[in-house]
Amino acid sequence: MARLSGIAAVVRPPTLGRRAYLQIQQAIRDGTLTHGEQYSENELAESLGMSRTPVREALLTLSREGIIVVESQRGFRLRELSAAQRAEIFDLRALLESFVAGRLADNATADDITRLRALVDAQEKLSGGSESEFLALDEQFHLLQSEILGLERTHDTMVGLRGAMWLFGFEALKLPHRLERVVAEHRAIIDAIERGDAEGAATAAREHITKTAAVTQ
Repeated sequence: MARLSGIAAVVRPPTLGRRAYLQIQQAIRDGTLTHGEQYSENELAESLGMSRTPVREALLTLSREGIIVVESQRGFRLRELSAAQRAEIFDLRALLESFVAGRLADNATADDITRLRALVDAQEKLSGGSESEFLALDEQFHLLQSEILGLERTHDTMVGLRGAMWLFGFEALKLPHRLERVVAEHRAIIDAIERGDAEGAATAAREHITKTAAVTQ
């Protein structure tokens, strides 16, 4: 049987539920949705220009991920995280991300390093601008590492932890010069990975998470 080549795969557009999820996610990142407020599912659907079905699907997903709390009468609010819950999130991130950075130091290609540096370069250009875009790049930087390694379970766990970070991500950027320091800390991780220094990469990743945790207390 002849082999087929040169035929592009069909790229499926995101479902309405996925589009609603991403738009709600962005609204949380941007601070459009805030703590202490109860929101209407119907009003959200109208704002997004969608029916209630995909919006409800997105809200149920966010509820399962621990990002929102669905209230009675089709309302919802952002989840409030306790100090203990925040500490647990950072502890888990430190464990996972130091593990990933160390593994990457043993396996990264030149192309992998280029991709990571491109994200940090983009962050540096934004260090005096949009915090929302900065956080989006931050998420890409951290998740790309496990993606490169093909660590699916680790990646899925990190995605869930990053979702919780949407609830207080801006707090980590409040201190003067914190954005610039994040860029420097990210570069330290990449430099160690590029040197093939697994222990140094793990340490740099752990220290970065520890410093981020300290400014959200």
